[in-house]
Amino acid sequence: MKPNATFLLLGVLGLCACGGGGNASVELPEPITLQADSIAVEQILAPQQIAVRGDVALILSQKTDTVFYAYGLPDFRFLYKQGIRGEGPDDFSYPAICPYPSDSIFAVSQIMKNEVGLYRIDREGFSEYKTIRAEKSGICMMINDSIAVVADYFWGQASLQPRLYVYNLSTGERTDSIPLQTYKGTIRLGTNISSLVNDYLCVGYGSHLVLAYSLMDRMEFYQITPQGKAVFEQAVGTEEHLSETLKKYAEQQKSFDKMQNFENTPMYYLFVAYATKDHLFIRNFSGRTPLQWQQQGKDGTLGLPLDVYTWEGKLVARLQLPAEGPFAVSEKHRKIYLIDSEKDFEYVYTFSYDF
Repeated sequence: MKPNATFLLLGVLGLCACGGGGNASVELPEPITLQADSIAVEQILAPQQIAVRGDVALILSQKTDTVFYAYGLPDFRFLYKQGIRGEGPDDFSYPAICPYPSDSIFAVSQIMKNEVGLYRIDREGFSEYKTIRAEKSGICMMINDSIAVVADYFWGQASLQPRLYVYNLSTGERTDSIPLQTYKGTIRLGTNISSLVNDYLCVGYGSHLVLAYSLMDRMEFYQITPQGKAVFEQAVGTEEHLSETLKKYAEQQKSFDKMQNFENTPMYYLFVAYATKDHLFIRNFSGRTPLQWQQQGKDGTLGLPLDVYTWEGKLVARLQLPAEGPFAVSEKHRKIYLIDSEKDFEYVYTFSYDF
């Protein structure tokens, strides 16, 4: 018997984004409740990432010798598995799927090999057509075949303001930098270990890039030019300055360098997002604490809250999914594919949307 799931879609009216400031919104209407379908999956694996390219959903597995598993859309039927985990010249070593703007090409970064591979994919298989040397590790996203956004700051320098950098990987030139609304704290456990307070999420598609923060009601929209210049466009949210966020955090935690009472800390954007050509789907805790979400789970109301934005910063929908885990979006088929990370990978939940 297939498990049931619920999808909540809230229409949005009159929401606007203000450059450098916050949003003004009107009262949201009652949610429209849709029922989700679920599809049995033929291959059992440990999913880590999922990406959609055309009529193929590609899953990166973290615990199997075979790295990638491909499924046909929209019915999510198993097509093939490909790629071996290892250290050989044709193997995948510590692979990660990077955002790349294409319906037929996906990008894989390999830190140990200092390279990014671009692969053409269809329902029959995938093949590498280009390898890009990437001397800089920590690639967040590929803008095109040569321009990349990189998390290239040095943890050991306590005075250094964390930033993202834009690089031309073909020439090795650093073309621009992007400031981060984060604070670098230090946890002392025998030796100094650096950590970020108000951690960030970097997500985007093509020339569009968004930064969102874990402790701050703020998203920053950027445009990356073909020359690798980062142009700030606008901010969405109620908080403008990191100092105010840190002040609130200090009152809650009593110090910046210890994560005390983390379960009672109001949270916002936490490491779950998916970008398509037209929309950004991003998880938003909306200031709730982990304890509050845990209590909602006991009440049977826990879900995956997603806000959907255009790349112009307009909120077009608020979604509620019934489980947590990796998800991807097919704008072609207007479906969301969600894997429940709390269960064995036996089913994928599918949600149809219309906005």
